Amino acid sequence: MSTGNANVIVYVREPVNAEQGRRLRDTVSALRGVRNASTSDRTATLMSVDYDPSTIDSQLILNCVTGQGFSARLVGM
Repeated sequence: MSTGNANVIVYVREPVNAEQGRRLRDTVSALRGVRNASTSDRTATLMSVDYDPSTIDSQLILNCVTGQGFSARLVGM
């Protein structure tokens, strides 16, 4: 039985240029259970991630972002 998708907003504390934002989206999108990762049109420091909570949790998503060398935190769900 599917539990449906969940959503989390990740805030990256330092400036993210277009190339860094693209790589970060691609890396997060490649995680098993992540359905979509997108950044705000206004700022790449906010990323919305849709995911399957039966496969991955928000802490693992955050760990992926910080593992790429960014200082980040979860700010919304």
